[in-house]
Amino acid sequence: MKSKLLTIHEANRMLPLLRSIVVDIRSSWNQIISKRSELESLEKSKRDDQGDHDNQEIEELKTELNLLIERINNYIREVEDLGCFVEEFKRGIINFPSLYHGRKVFLCWGLDDESVEFWHELDESYNDRVKIEDRSQFLSESPDSSTLKEKN
Repeated sequence: MKSKLLTIHEANRMLPLLRSIVVDIRSSWNQIISKRSELESLEKSKRDDQGDHDNQEIEELKTELNLLIERINNYIREVEDLGCFVEEFKRGIINFPSLYHGRKVFLCWGLDDESVEFWHELDESYNDRVKIEDRSQFLSESPDSSTLKEKN
C-alpha cells in the first residue's frame, strides 16, 4: 500500500479529529496496562495459593483485555485511513508522510503539541525531531490552492 504524502497544512487540518482519536488511544492503552497488571497479579497469586482465586475473574479480565486491544487496533486503522501512522501510544505521537527537499520524511505531532511543527527522518523517532524552520522546504500545496489562500 502506497502512503499518501501530506503537506504541513493538510496535517494541521487533521488535528481536531486526530486529537480525539489519540485521546481514545491513550485512554485504551492506560486501561490495557492496568488490566494486564491486574491479570498478572491474579495469575501469580493463583499459582502461589494453589488455585484459590476464581478462574471466572481471570477469564473476564482476559476478555476485557482482548476488547481493549481490538479497540486500539480500530483506532490505529482510523489513523492509517487518514494517511498517518501511530508512532507511540503512551505519548500519543502521530507521523505524517511528507517530502523534505524532495525526499520522504515524517512530519510529526504529539498530543501535547499545538500544531505540526516538527519533522524527522523515516528511520528516526519523535525523540529525534527537528523544528520546522522553513515550510517552503517541505511538500507544498498545489499552486492553485496556495494562490487562493494568499488572496484571502
